[in-house]
Amino acid sequence: MLGGSVLNRHIGTSAHLHKGTSPVLTHHHRLSFGSGAAPYGSLERKESVAGSDTTSPGAQHGHHGIGENALASNSNDTLNTQAQSFEDTNGVKGSEQQSVPPSWAELKTKAGKERKRLPLACIACRRKKIRCSGEKPACKHCLRSRIPCVYKVTTRKAAPRTDYMAMLDKRLKRMEDRVIRIIPKDEQGIVSNTGRAVVKPPLPPPPSKPSSSKKRVAEQAFGEELDEWASAKAAGTVTKDQRNAAQGSDDVTTHDAEERNLLMEGADKLPSKELQEHLSEVFFDYVYGQSYHLLHKPSFMRKLAQGTVPPVLMLCVCAISARFSSHPSVRTEPAFLRGENWAQPAREIALKRYDTPNITILICYLILGLHEFGTCQGGRSWMFSGMAQRMAYALQLHRDVDHDPKVRRSTDGKGGDEDLTFTDREIRRRTMWSCFLMDRFTSSGTDRPTFVAEHFIRAQLPIRESYYQMEITGPTEDLEGNVPHPVPPDTGQLSNARENMGVAAYLVRLVAIWGRVIHYLNLSGKDRDELPMWAEGSMFLSIQSSLDKWTSALPQTLHYTPNNLQNYASEHIANQFLFLHIIHNQIILFLNRFALPTPGSRAALPKDMPSDFLQKAQKAAFAAANQISALVHESMDHLVVAPFAGYAAFFSSTVQINGAFAKNPQLEARSKQNLAWNVKFLTKMKKYWGMFHFVTENLRELYRRHADAARSGAGQSKHTDGGDGAIFQYGDWFDRYPHGVSGTDYEEPSLVVKKEPGADAVLGQKSDLQTVEEFFSKLSP
Repeated sequence: MLGGSVLNRHIGTSAHLHKGTSPVLTHHHRLSFGSGAAPYGSLERKESVAGSDTTSPGAQHGHHGIGENALASNSNDTLNTQAQSFEDTNGVKGSEQQSVPPSWAELKTKAGKERKRLPLACIACRRKKIRCSGEKPACKHCLRSRIPCVYKVTTRKAAPRTDYMAMLDKRLKRMEDRVIRIIPKDEQGIVSNTGRAVVKPPLPPPPSKPSSSKKRVAEQAFGEELDEWASAKAAGTVTKDQRNAAQGSDDVTTHDAEERNLLMEGADKLPSKELQEHLSEVFFDYVYGQSYHLLHKPSFMRKLAQGTVPPVLMLCVCAISARFSSHPSVRTEPAFLRGENWAQPAREIALKRYDTPNITILICYLILGLHEFGTCQGGRSWMFSGMAQRMAYALQLHRDVDHDPKVRRSTDGKGGDEDLTFTDREIRRRTMWSCFLMDRFTSSGTDRPTFVAEHFIRAQLPIRESYYQMEITGPTEDLEGNVPHPVPPDTGQLSNARENMGVAAYLVRLVAIWGRVIHYLNLSGKDRDELPMWAEGSMFLSIQSSLDKWTSALPQTLHYTPNNLQNYASEHIANQFLFLHIIHNQIILFLNRFALPTPGSRAALPKDMPSDFLQKAQKAAFAAANQISALVHESMDHLVVAPFAGYAAFFSSTVQINGAFAKNPQLEARSKQNLAWNVKFLTKMKKYWGMFHFVTENLRELYRRHADAARSGAGQSKHTDGGDGAIFQYGDWFDRYPHGVSGTDYEEPSLVVKKEPGADAVLGQKSDLQTVEEFFSKLSP
C-alpha cells in the first residue's frame, strides 16, 4: 500500500509538472518512472528519443528495470488511458498538435517549391498504411509504439513517368543530331530542307467549356476545333518526295537481298559446268523460239561463264533441255522424264517465291510449265501457266515501261541503275508475249477458257531476231497495228516499225487469231453467235477475214519458199520459220474441219448450209492438211520439236486417214504418203513429250474405226459426237491424263483418275445406302 500511494503521488506530481507538454512525452516519462528508474527517467526518455534502434544497447537492455514485469503487462494500458483522459480534461486539443508544422515542411522540392507531402515514410508506417510524421531518427508513431523506426534508403531514384512516344521522339532527335554532325558542309543545304522526324504529332487543343448550360449544335460546339485540327500541320512533316526516296532505298535493299539469296539457293543440285554449258546450247537450239522466246542468248551465256546465273533458272534450263540431249550423262529412257532430277529442286525453290514476283522466277514458271507438259503432269503445267500470268501482271510486263516498277526511281525521276536498257525492255516484252502464247496453247481444249486478255497488253511486238541478238533498238507495231514508240526517220535509227518485225512478231499475231478460233469452236462462241457461220457478219467470217489480213500483211521474206527457208536456216531459226507456217495451216484446218467427215462420228451439218460454202471449206481443210504434212516432213531436218507442231501433225492425220480409204487412187496414194510423214514425225515427238504416246494411240484408234467402216461399206459408224468419238484436243491432256506417268506405264496408261480421300469433303453428304451386292462385296473373306 505504501508503494502504491507513493507511486500515485508521484504520478500526479509528474502530470502537474508536464501539464502543457506533449502527451507522448508525458507518456514516456510515466513509463520510465514506472519502470523503477525514477531518478533517471529523463535520461532514459532522451535515449529513447535519440534512437530506437534494436541493435543499440539501450533498446536491448535499457528497459529491463525492477518493475518492468509488473508494469509492462498490467499497468501500461492503464497509464496510457489516464494520460489521455488527463490531457482531454485540461483542454489539450488535437488542433494544437496539427498547428505545429512537421519537421520536413521546411524542405524544398527540386524545383524550389514548398514540399506538401512527406518525401519518405518509415517502414512501420508503410506497413500499417498510416501517415508518417517524418521526424528523424524516429517518427512519432514509432516513439508512441516503442518500436524501431527505420527509413529504407534506396540508391535508385524514382524515374518520372515518361510517355513512350515522347521517349521515341527524343531518341529519333538524338539520332538525327548525330547524323547531321557527320554530314559535309556542302550538303547542309539539303539537310535544312529536310523535315525532322515527329513520332507523335501535336493534338488539337481541347474544346473550351460552354459558358451557359444550354446545349449547342454540333457546328458551334466542334466547328472551330475541327477546323483547327484539319488545318494543323505537324512541324517537321516528311514530304512526299522524301518519303518516296526512303521507301525506294528500302525497296532496293530488299531487292538486293532477294537477288543474293536467289544466286545461292539450289547451287548444290546443279550438274557440272561442262554439262550446264552443253544443256544451255541445247536449250537455244531446240526450245528457244518454238512457242516461247525466253532469255537472251549472248547475255545468258556470258553470265553462265561468270557464274552469275541463278541456280534455279539453270536447273529449269537443264530440266527442259535434257530430253533433247545426246550427252552420255543424260541418255536415259524414257527421254521425256530425263530432267526430273533437276526439275524437282527447281519446283521447290520457285514455288517458295510465288508471292515475291521477279522475272527470273516468272521465266522458271514458264519453262517448268513446258517441262511438266512433256511429263504428262497436266495439273502442274496448268497451274504454272496461271502463276506465270499473274506474276507477269504484277511485274507490269504488259506495260512498256522504261524502268523496273519494283524498284522506285530517284527523286528527280531520271537516271539511276533502275532504268532499263533496250535489251532488258525487249526481254520483258518477250516474256509477256510468252505468257500470252502459253495461255492460248494450254487453253486449246474443250471448255478450257483463256485468261490473258489481248487489249490489256500495251507492249509492242518482239523485234526481229537478228536485231535482238545484236541489241539493236527499234520500234515495232503492237497487236492492233499501232506504233507505240515511233522514231523519226531522220534520227539515224531504225524507224520502219513493220520492217523491224520478224518471225516472233507475226507468230504472236497468228496465235491471237488461234485464240479467237478456240473461243468460237470450243468455248460456246458458235452457239452464242446469232448468225450462221456462212452469213455476212458472223464470227466465223470475221475470224476468216482476220486470217486473210494476216496473210496479206505477211512480208515476202516470211513467205514459205525454199529460198526463205534456206536463209532462215543460215540464221539458225529455220525451226521458228517452219513452226510459224505450221500454226497458220493448223488454224485453217481447225476452222474448216467441220466440212470433212470424222471417223467414228456422224456428221451434223445444218441442212440450209450453202453447198458452195461447204465445198470451199472442204478444199481449204484438205489443202491445209496436206501443207501441214509437207511442213512436218521438212521439219525433220530443222529441229522442229514444239508440242503444238506435233498436235498439228495429229490433226492433219485425221484428214489423211479419210483420204487413205478414198476410192480415188491418186487421193489415196497422196493421203497415205502424208499420213506416213505425220506418223514418223509423231514417233519422233513422243520421245520428247510424253503426251504424244496417248495422241498416237488415239490416232491408231481413229484409223481402226475408219478401216472397219470401209470394210463394212457403211461409210460411217453409228457413234455420235462426244465421248471417245470426238477428236483429241490439244488441251484435253489436262482432263484425260492429269497425274503424269511412270517409266513403266506410259505406253498403256490407266484412264482412271485417282481420287484422294477428302477431295470432295466440302460437297453435300452422299447417301449411305448400298445395295446387297455392294454390301457383300465389301465383306472381308
